[in-house]
Amino acid sequence: MKRIVALLALGLVPAVSRAAPSHCTAEEKTVFSCSVGEKTVSVCASKELSPTAGSIQYRFGPEGHPEIRLPEPAAHPAAAAKGATLMYSGGGGAFLRFSKGQYDYVVYTGSGRGWKKDGVVVDKGGKLIANFRCKGAPVSELGPEFFQGSGVSEDERAFEIP
Repeated sequence: MKRIVALLALGLVPAVSRAAPSHCTAEEKTVFSCSVGEKTVSVCASKELSPTAGSIQYRFGPEGHPEIRLPEPAAHPAAAAKGATLMYSGGGGAFLRFSKGQYDYVVYTGSGRGWKKDGVVVDKGGKLIANFRCKGAPVSELGPEFFQGSGVSEDERAFEIP
């Protein structure tokens, strides 16, 4: 018991763990989710997601009432999004890009020496129009294992975490 109290005091064991808010349902897998203030950004997938089956969808808006859903309806990752990993000194990251017309919604996570950033960027015609940073730790499965296991197409366009 004394050991647990000591670990709690050092911050090595969380006293209370609160899951990040999410638009994903109990029947879905949360690929990425976090609060960006008054709104929530989530990437939700069907539980049977594989390189040949399942679906994925980006959702953004007040918790429980997403204003944006891409694609609509949800589609297999090979058709719905593109993703890639990023390399940084002392760390790395990953991103997943959903596109509609001139708009790109890029969910990202990354860390390097002395920094960690997670959130979603909105671009219009290649120009940054919004960057919503996560408030608190996100739920994130983004990375090579998820990309390979779900059939996400590789994004060959450059992306820099802002």
